[in-house]
Amino acid sequence: MFVYMLLCDGFEESEAIVTADILARGGIGVKFVSPYGKFKAVGSHGYVVEVNDRFANPDDYDSRFDDADAVVLPGGKIGTENLKASVAVKKMVREYSDSGKVVAAICAAPTVLGAAGLLSDKKYTCYPGFESGIRNAEYTASPCETDGNIVTGKSMGCATQFGLGLLKKLKGEEVCKAVEEGIVRS
Repeated sequence: MFVYMLLCDGFEESEAIVTADILARGGIGVKFVSPYGKFKAVGSHGYVVEVNDRFANPDDYDSRFDDADAVVLPGGKIGTENLKASVAVKKMVREYSDSGKVVAAICAAPTVLGAAGLLSDKKYTCYPGFESGIRNAEYTASPCETDGNIVTGKSMGCATQFGLGLLKKLKGEEVCKAVEEGIVRS
């Protein structure tokens, strides 16, 4: 089992790395993909992440990326703007959703799902203030919200809950609890 995590310049590093770490602890592989054909993505705080693969063109979705179990979009204001500007990203999240696969986004990135029409009649969460642009959906302000095949997270401060919520959706309650117990020891 594996997921694609889409990284554009300006992505929020902790949302990407914490989520990837939690998924890996649960036995899910994460492949970082650049929708803009770059070999590296520069995060919102200047950290650079090498990607595993890349789209040939941000406006032409390549169906070779249809083979994952989920697609994950970390936030970050500029990263989210870059995700939204890609026709291929919107097509990918729609195709994943239409096929019943999991689509996940955190912080500002749920606005990409809203722009793609995936949040209609769904409960979701996002960074406070970004909900104003999403119509016909119920904003909950929860740290993590799952509605059907859509998983959304509120913010960088909720990255652990988002990662665990995504892991639970993909691998079930038992795996999620085992990972949570392993990372939250008192």
